[in-house]
Amino acid sequence: MTYIWATVHIEDLQKFIAVFSTAGAAARRKHGSRSCQLFTLPEADGQVRVLFSWESRAAFERFLNDTSTRATMQSSGTLGRPEFLFLDALAVLPG
Repeated sequence: MTYIWATVHIEDLQKFIAVFSTAGAAARRKHGSRSCQLFTLPEADGQVRVLFSWESRAAFERFLNDTSTRATMQSSGTLGRPEFLFLDALAVLPG
């Protein structure tokens, strides 16, 4: 399992969520996405953070290289290429 922390610059939050939760979700599942969580920063309008869990980094790379991914991102109002930080899980602890 690979975890990815993404910083995404967007035009409009509602437009982004509408596409991310439909066409984007279908594209992600096709390429091995397991789940994702969306976050906003109070001081950063026009920016969304996403925590993905993906079956592998290779599967995520295939998703990024799929030509339909770029079109889906553009239709969501994503501005430029998101920034990705790859994370390795260390532990899950209670509380």
